[in-house]
Amino acid sequence: MGNCGSSESAAAVVASNEIDKQLKLEQKNIQQNIKLLLLGPGETGKSTVLKQFKLIYGEGYTANEKLAFRTTILTNVMTCTLSLINAMDMLKIPYGFDPTTVTLPTTEEDDDDDENALTEDDKVRDDRGSAEEVFENENEYEPDQEKKVSDRMALIESEIPKLENPMAKYAAKLYKRAGGRNRQTGTGPDAAKVVKSHDMSFGISPGETLPDEIVNAVEVVWKDAGIQYCYSRANEFQLVDCCGYFLNRAKEVCNPEYNPTEQDILNTRQMTTTVSETRIMVEKKIFRIFDVGGQRGERKKWAPYFDDVDAIIYLVAISSYDQVCLEDSSTNRMVESMNLFDSICNHPLFKMTEMIVFMNKIDLFKEKLEKTPISQYFPTYQGPNTYESCSEYFASRFIALNLFPEKSIYLHFTWATDTKQIKAVLAIVNHSILRGNLTKAGL
Repeated sequence: MGNCGSSESAAAVVASNEIDKQLKLEQKNIQQNIKLLLLGPGETGKSTVLKQFKLIYGEGYTANEKLAFRTTILTNVMTCTLSLINAMDMLKIPYGFDPTTVTLPTTEEDDDDDENALTEDDKVRDDRGSAEEVFENENEYEPDQEKKVSDRMALIESEIPKLENPMAKYAAKLYKRAGGRNRQTGTGPDAAKVVKSHDMSFGISPGETLPDEIVNAVEVVWKDAGIQYCYSRANEFQLVDCCGYFLNRAKEVCNPEYNPTEQDILNTRQMTTTVSETRIMVEKKIFRIFDVGGQRGERKKWAPYFDDVDAIIYLVAISSYDQVCLEDSSTNRMVESMNLFDSICNHPLFKMTEMIVFMNKIDLFKEKLEKTPISQYFPTYQGPNTYESCSEYFASRFIALNLFPEKSIYLHFTWATDTKQIKAVLAIVNHSILRGNLTKAGL
């Protein structure tokens, strides 16, 4: 009996030592791991930042992974072209419409009677086609899902204003005279019909290529003057930012021998509908980076990942100040970003969490400012329409949402597809995160 008791006691000591060893190992792992969340509304560049992490700090993409992106690029080419074709009907723009050659009528009467303004491509048959829906929301909006920005903001703009656009109005008149939907003739509308004939019901399969007929039609559609005018009004409908990048090179990227470059991969767009975890070693620390879908319907998946977060990178598409949400055509995207940031930044769980804001897509922001003053959409802004002044305005509005005096918001202006620029920003961000992690550990 004595020997049995001694044996059990020894076994208990061994088990206890193993538990202690495991606890120490887990504690060491916790100290070595950095949990980082990429948050923000849809279309802000979260997945692009994750790609940059992999390219800069990870092993990048293998040859097979690069080839897999060909499918995504072909999908982008087709969906962008179809979006433009559908938007031509939604915005009522006739094919061949070139605003640079148009002299607007001086009176309403001249506008009604000016048949001479029609080009040969505009003179098409009457259209009695069905009024099909042009766009359908991919996610249903749950009204109680988001909390609103609090009343401390004196004024927050919630809707895209109805701006008078004489050129758009005139284009719509020519569209109506030309017959409207489906029956326009000429190289542009004929090519559009070819593109629409390609079955995209099941998307594009890995290894699939686009027929030459479709690729040629895509090129014709993209070069049409009316399509280019439609593209200049892309803020009025849903179109991904990579549209011009890939359609300008449609023949190249649709070639069966085409091999995507890293820059091409950074510019691809694929809606994130799952939560992905990527592990990357940065300065002997393991960064566990979680990329989650930003559309409203995806945000209910965020909650399980809120525990033990070391840092949050919140992305804002600063260029979206004149756009509306995919799920809600009455809400300005920048306002949506503010609403969501308010709820995350001031969440009790994140009171002491490192909060980093990327005001992203500054390249597109600078382009838009040249033709669209932000005061048209944010009347509270009364300053000059310069990049420096306008970017500072939006930065101050986000920083003002923070309710915790002891909490700092680290804000950076970024161009996520520019590896050189984002590499410099990420170096600063990673240093800040690691410093904060040491502080929390009492080191």
